[in-house]
Amino acid sequence: MSVKRQSVSPPVRRKDGRGRPSTPFLRERILQSAAELFADREFDLVLIDEVAAHAGVGKGSVYRQFKSKEELYAAVVIDGFTELQREIRSALAGCTSMRDQTATIVRHTLKFFWTRRQFFALLRDPQALPPSQERQYRAQRNDLSRLVSGVFDDAVRRGAMRPGFDTRIAAESLLGMMRGINRYGREYTTPDRAVDIVTSIFLDGYAAR
Repeated sequence: MSVKRQSVSPPVRRKDGRGRPSTPFLRERILQSAAELFADREFDLVLIDEVAAHAGVGKGSVYRQFKSKEELYAAVVIDGFTELQREIRSALAGCTSMRDQTATIVRHTLKFFWTRRQFFALLRDPQALPPSQERQYRAQRNDLSRLVSGVFDDAVRRGAMRPGFDTRIAAESLLGMMRGINRYGREYTTPDRAVDIVTSIFLDGYAAR
């Protein structure tokens, strides 16, 4: 008596038909794993072996996606800027006043980097990155600044902010305030406490009237 064979679907393989089967969302899993580890520890203390184990993949899989730990780190930071901008744009959709818009930008930016304090460890000198990633980093950083200055431009058009001042410099000033708090204010404040202070300084100043 003949036995009917079951049909078995072949494993998913790379598009070129060679090599081992591909892992779904492999790059995303590695980036998420690396983001969590880099957020907790300094760059030098995070090992590629740990990133691979945390992502549930082999060490070779990490190196097939990223040539070095520096390249992986840079990809995490660039991806983080993209995520932050997406969060801010979504939150701004529900804001109506200039103060609400500014507080929303401050709140999301402070909270985002509060749990990612190591993100700027290498990026104090972006030229230490591979050239292509340095360009991507600068582009994402500029996009974030333009997002903030665009909010200020709209406020000027609506009469909510005074005309005639450089909104791009204003955006960099606001981002600089938040970066300073993230780096130096952790011992005596929290993101929630800092939001009102930063918003008030930026919009109102502290000089007595």
